[in-house]
Amino acid sequence: MQKTEPRTLSGFMELLPNEQILFNQIKETIENTYKKFGFLPLDTPVIELSEVLLAKAGGETEKQIYRFNKGETDLSLRFDLTVPLSKYVAKNYGNLSFPFRRYQIGKVYRGERTQKGRFREFYQCDIDVIGDGELDLINDAELPSVIYTIFKQLGFNDFTICLNNRKILNGLFEELGQKENAVEILRIIDKIDKIGKEAVIEELQKLGVEETAINKIVEFIEIEGNTDDKIQKLKDLKIENEIFIKGVEELEFVVKNIRLFEIPENNFKVDLTIARGLDYYTGTVYETFLNDYRELRKCLFRWKI
Repeated sequence: MQKTEPRTLSGFMELLPNEQILFNQIKETIENTYKKFGFLPLDTPVIELSEVLLAKAGGETEKQIYRFNKGETDLSLRFDLTVPLSKYVAKNYGNLSFPFRRYQIGKVYRGERTQKGRFREFYQCDIDVIGDGELDLINDAELPSVIYTIFKQLGFNDFTICLNNRKILNGLFEELGQKENAVEILRIIDKIDKIGKEAVIEELQKLGVEETAINKIVEFIEIEGNTDDKIQKLKDLKIENEIFIKGVEELEFVVKNIRLFEIPENNFKVDLTIARGLDYYTGTVYETFLNDYRELRKCLFRWKI
């Protein structure tokens, strides 16, 4: 009989008991914080119909999905918890009370190249506020308070919640005549922290973006200063695009209310390079960094559906 070597697939994680105990403690801390802020638990299937899961996916995301057939049924493993949430809300709309505040902690799957800090199977810890129609922007300011509380509960002090607004970026691209390339440009900008400015410029050139537009985009994402300086410099650009103006107004409102939630100034900032790659992000976007370990990122985000 041929012996089979016991091994785990690359990119999939198994922990020793002492590590699993610590992991469970971290997960419990996050879940308890979500409950404290009034979010309700939700669980969705790991496997979804491909036509449902791929409804809002495309590009690199679609290539990373684990997809297979069982009989005549086309199935996929969930690649995030967002699309299943959208399906759940649409399916159960008549039985939910809005705004619907839900949390979910569960495994997701992405068939991408494994590397340090990136796995094919990993946990996402999601919170979302779903409105029925218009949703108060104050929710965008509350979510950083949740992030701040979790990191403090986990014993971290030196971290920064970076925030931006996708309307600002979309309005800028429309002003530069790059509306058709907006999604791809956003995905490229979102990688600047990993690949650097020169590589971003190179990718924009390959996309066919004109040099004058590239210069404007780079000038925009390199705006410096403290949070208030950056907001003022955005206004000083005198861009008349309505989407851009709305984005700046929303960003200013969120910053004002983050301060009312008493988050210290050294724990949040405006970062115009934060874009998030998927096209269902439409408003405020966040990424939180441990300042001594920037390769470890916790991303939380919010959008309106």
